[in-house]
Amino acid sequence: MDDLTLLRDLYDAPPPSREVISGGAARLAAAYAQEAEPVRPVGRSRPARRSARARLSRWGAFGVGLLGAAAAMAVVIGGSGTPEPKPVLSASQILLAAADSVSTTPQDGKYWVRSGVNGREQRDPTGAYTIRSDQSIEIWLPRAAGQKTWVIRQDLGAKPATPKDEAAWRAAGSPASWTFPGTTPALTLKIGPGERDALRDASGKALTLLNTPMTPETLSRLPTTPEGLRGYLEKLVTKAYGAERVDMNAELFETGSRLIMNLPTSPEVRAATYRMLAALPGATAQGAAADPLGRVGQAVSRPGGPGEEYRLVVDTATGQPLALESSIGQDRSFEAVKRAGWTDEEPDLPARRTDMNRPTR
Repeated sequence: MDDLTLLRDLYDAPPPSREVISGGAARLAAAYAQEAEPVRPVGRSRPARRSARARLSRWGAFGVGLLGAAAAMAVVIGGSGTPEPKPVLSASQILLAAADSVSTTPQDGKYWVRSGVNGREQRDPTGAYTIRSDQSIEIWLPRAAGQKTWVIRQDLGAKPATPKDEAAWRAAGSPASWTFPGTTPALTLKIGPGERDALRDASGKALTLLNTPMTPETLSRLPTTPEGLRGYLEKLVTKAYGAERVDMNAELFETGSRLIMNLPTSPEVRAATYRMLAALPGATAQGAAADPLGRVGQAVSRPGGPGEEYRLVVDTATGQPLALESSIGQDRSFEAVKRAGWTDEEPDLPARRTDMNRPTR
């Protein structure tokens, strides 16, 4: 499939209700009241890993939450009037708080819609500064069998990643585009948004997880317990990597994160996924953090291999995932979800349309 050219207007999700926020805040406060679990370093001997480009090829573009509530300051006033900081939540406490906050969302509607922004940071072809390029993807998955799935895409443009990078970019003559050799055709990034286009799919297999199609029937049969879900995902990982040695816990962290990020699962499956992630060793809590779109949530990170790191940012008040970030060497990438749920709306299709996995006309 050709390079992504992704959506223009991503719809913001409505803010959570007062009841949802207060309930999540109560659960978060309860977690703060517990003694924080110590983070134990995990010694591991990792097998040789594939390159970043080869790893990314395992994930389809589409098998690739919402507004974050600001975290409350965890302090209490002691008898002397001096603020006394409470222990920082552990990674497992953050994920269990998200599991407890998963709420039932409307399950009726003609389409399940997931809109978000994917981004990547990489060095420019000369290696002088870092470029950030963003793309938007909006998926419209029909409820009725035999209807088309639509994937609306738009390249949102590239720019220097930081003020320091911008200064180096200006010193290099402020180029308006960058061409990266080594791909066929060569990858070219440009400043400014590109043209919207849409891919249509009638197979019902547009959504994937580790190259396994996630059809409505498959999703309806997913286990709703942490143990059952772990067993199911372990089979997917083994099928995807074959005889290659992998760190199963690292793969489960990435695969489980993508499951709650990208697929129309039930609240029971989402809660079970968070609990499975909470039981995995090796994760570290990073506390309140802004995701790549500037929304604040609670962040949990975990190594994925030599030089590789994943960070999941979640809204513990609603149980919604905000973003999954990854870094391999100097390359950084992210997926951020802006909207996910069922609707009776119709997609705003651009004029440029093509069948999925066929050359664009």
